[in-house]
Amino acid sequence: MQNRIYRNLSQALAGVGNYMAMERLLELTDERGTDLIVLDTPPAREAIDFLDAPHRLLELLNSRAVTLLGGSMRRGLGMVDFAARAVLAAFDRLTRLHLLADVQAFVQNFDGMYTGFAERATRAQRLLAAEDTAVILITTAEAERVGHTQDFIAALRKSGIEPRAAIVNRTLPAFASSAEIARAPFSSALRRKLTRAAADLNAISERERMAIEALRASSPATMKLFTMSDFEREPATLKDLMWLGETLMVLE
Repeated sequence: MQNRIYRNLSQALAGVGNYMAMERLLELTDERGTDLIVLDTPPAREAIDFLDAPHRLLELLNSRAVTLLGGSMRRGLGMVDFAARAVLAAFDRLTRLHLLADVQAFVQNFDGMYTGFAERATRAQRLLAAEDTAVILITTAEAERVGHTQDFIAALRKSGIEPRAAIVNRTLPAFASSAEIARAPFSSALRRKLTRAAADLNAISERERMAIEALRASSPATMKLFTMSDFEREPATLKDLMWLGETLMVLE
């Protein structure tokens, strides 16, 4: 904790927070009273960094640069490594920053901890890919958002995680047809306004339908696809959540 390299890294790198969040997930999993864990990740692009955080830390600790700076004598150093360390040592003498010593101390403080990091990273990967883990993606029926979801699905599958379902949120509810509006006991002016509104909504619904079909076509066969109607405001009560649950529909 007193090492200045560690202090700067822990303050500057967002990946440290991602790694610690994964550590917390493992702690909750180990608690006896845990029946269900609901993990709400950041949006798709940031979620990949979160899910990959343990492995990125392992790659850092196992990198050639860390081995060199740590000066591990168990593996031995080649001539190029000795030359590189000599340059760093000369830099320290000129600047009097003692940077090499701090970096070496930082790396050596991890000695003996690497095995534990590796074991927990493996456990986290197995947990995320386990049969009783359900990865559910939330998106909206917009072409750009669907594109991000498709990329996220591909990245998850590449890392060995099969998404269980995707929910297309905030879809438009059904609107009256032109024939229904024509039969309604409204004035001519109101019927014209409703007809124009229905045409606009139907155009948006068609774009939504095309986006949903694109997501369905690119999704793995084992992934279920759901839609949920737009609630028009933020749900705030159990009654609101019940309404949302009732509008949740699976697409066959």
